[in-house]
Amino acid sequence: MRFQNVEQVLAAVKRHFLPEKAGNTEAIIHLKISGEGGGDWTIHIGDGVLQTEPGVPPHADLVFESTQPVFLTLANGELDPFKAYFSGQVRFQGSLRLVYRLSELFNLPRRD
Repeated sequence: MRFQNVEQVLAAVKRHFLPEKAGNTEAIIHLKISGEGGGDWTIHIGDGVLQTEPGVPPHADLVFESTQPVFLTLANGELDPFKAYFSGQVRFQGSLRLVYRLSELFNLPRRD
């Protein structure tokens, strides 16, 4: 399935979340996606549960910023995350340790 919008990506993130790997991870992530089809979303991880909702959280441990086209290209496996970060196409504010931790909490299909 090719993602067409942010909501589809967030639904997939929920499906691929591995609560047994979350342990005592507590995190609030703000997705700040600009451009047509963009917006603000909150991802909350706590007590082995992942919840998403539209809107800006009152505080965030991590803010992920990107344009909607870049976000979808990343989600569809068509752009290397490291290249996106180092080329300035995505920005993180907050805990980079959390960025690495998040990669362990999901069973996402890999595209080579």
